[in-house]
Amino acid sequence: MTAIKVPTDEGLSAALADTLHGALQGGLPSVVVSSAKLRLLHTIRVSMTSRDLPPAVLAWNAVSADSGSCAVIGRTQRLSGPDAAFVNAVAAHSSLKEDCGPGGLREGSHPGTYVVPAALAAAEMSGASGSDLLRGIIMGYEAVSRLGAASPPGIGQRRFRPVGIMGAFGAAAAAGGVWGLDRTALSRALAIAANMAGGVNQGIFDGTMEPYFHSGIGARNGLLAAQLARAGAITSDLSLEGDFGFFQTYGGAAGSEDLLVGARDDFGVTRVGTKRFAACLQNQETIALITDTVPGDIDVRDIVRVTIRRPATGTNGLESPGVSRIPPYSNMLQAQMSARFTAAAALSGAPVDDATYFRDCFADSGVTALAGRIELENSTDGSVRVEIELIDRVITLDSDVSNTVFPEAAEIRTRFHRDVAAHIGADAAEELLHLVDSIDEDVPVSHLTAALCAPTATAAS
Repeated sequence: MTAIKVPTDEGLSAALADTLHGALQGGLPSVVVSSAKLRLLHTIRVSMTSRDLPPAVLAWNAVSADSGSCAVIGRTQRLSGPDAAFVNAVAAHSSLKEDCGPGGLREGSHPGTYVVPAALAAAEMSGASGSDLLRGIIMGYEAVSRLGAASPPGIGQRRFRPVGIMGAFGAAAAAGGVWGLDRTALSRALAIAANMAGGVNQGIFDGTMEPYFHSGIGARNGLLAAQLARAGAITSDLSLEGDFGFFQTYGGAAGSEDLLVGARDDFGVTRVGTKRFAACLQNQETIALITDTVPGDIDVRDIVRVTIRRPATGTNGLESPGVSRIPPYSNMLQAQMSARFTAAAALSGAPVDDATYFRDCFADSGVTALAGRIELENSTDGSVRVEIELIDRVITLDSDVSNTVFPEAAEIRTRFHRDVAAHIGADAAEELLHLVDSIDEDVPVSHLTAALCAPTATAAS
C-alpha cells in the first residue's frame, strides 16, 4: 500500500476518510481484489446455509411484511436496502462460521457479517457495478481494520461487544465506497457511525439472540450513516478523538493516530481469517487439534478426564464470554461458545462444522456428560494443548494448528461449492462462483443478486 500523507488538523474521522480514499486510488494489487472476492464468497455461503437457523428466521419474520428491490440471500422475496442488509447480516452471523479477526476489536471482529451485507444493499440501491461493490467491501474492511487497531483496550475491558462497536463503522465505509462518497461525506459518515456504536456481551454469555442482531443493526445503521452524510449532515470534526468522542467515551483513553491513519504494506481485507467450525473463534484451534490429530482408536467411554490448556486471552482465550461455561447447556449458542462442549463434541465425532448440529444437539446427554469431565487451565506460553486421560493411557495433543482459520483460497472455494450446491444445486452454485469471479469486470451487481435470490431446497420465500 502506498504511503499517503494524511493531515489530521481537521480531525481523525477526516484523516481516516483521506486514508481510505488514498488506499483505493489507482489499481489495487491482485491479492486485494482476490481477497475481497473470497470475503464475498464466504459471506454468501454462510448466509445462504444459515437462512433457516433461528436468528435468521426471526430477522426475516420481523421485516418481511414489507417489500423492496434488494436481494435477501436464499429468498425470492426482496426487501428495502436497510431491511435486506439487516436480514443478510443476521444470517451471516447465525452459524458462527463467519470470518474473523484474531480476537477483540482487531480487524473488526467479524467484518464480513456487516460489511458485505451493507455493500450489497448499497450497490443494489444505486444500481452499482461489480467494481463498485468490491470497492465498498475493501473500504469497509480497511476502515474497521484500522479502527480496531487504533481503539483503546478499555473498550474490550469495559465489556462492549466488538461486532456491535465496529459494525456501523464498517457498513458506513462500505456504503460510502460503493456510492463513491467524497472525502468530506465519508468523514461525516464515519462520524455518524461513531454515534451508533453499541452492544454488550450478556447475550453471548446467556446464548440469546442479541449478538446476532449486532451485525444486522450495524449493517442497517451504517447504511443510514452513509445516507445522512450523502444528504449533507454536519458532524463534529472530533467525533473519534474528542474529550466526549468515540475513543474516550467507549474506551476511556485516546486512540492511536498512527495505527488509524499510518502507512501500511497490506490491506485489512487480506488479514482476516475464515472459520472452519460452527463455533466461537476461541475454540477453533482446540477443535482442529482434536478433529485432526486425535487417534482413531479412542473410545469416548474410556475417557476419564480431559485437560485443555489455552491462554486466558486472545485468539484462544478462555476468558471470553461463555467460553468457560460448565454444563448443562440450554441453547445452541451456549454450546457453540463453550470450550468444554465443543471439545466434547469433537471427541465424540460430531459434525462440529455444521451449525444445525448445535441447534439440534446442544443438550445431548453423552456430549454433556463428557463436557463435565473436561477441565480448563491457562497456558502461560501461548500454546494450545489437549491432554486426554484414558483408563489405560494418557494422550497429549499439541500439534501446531494455528493456521486453522487461514485456509487456502482453493479450500474456501471448495467449501462454498459443497455447501451452496446442497441448497441450490450444483449448477446454480457454479454460476454464483463464476459471477463472483468476474464481478470486477463491470458486471452489474444485479446479475449477482438475481442469482442470490434463487430459491433453496428448503423454502420458497
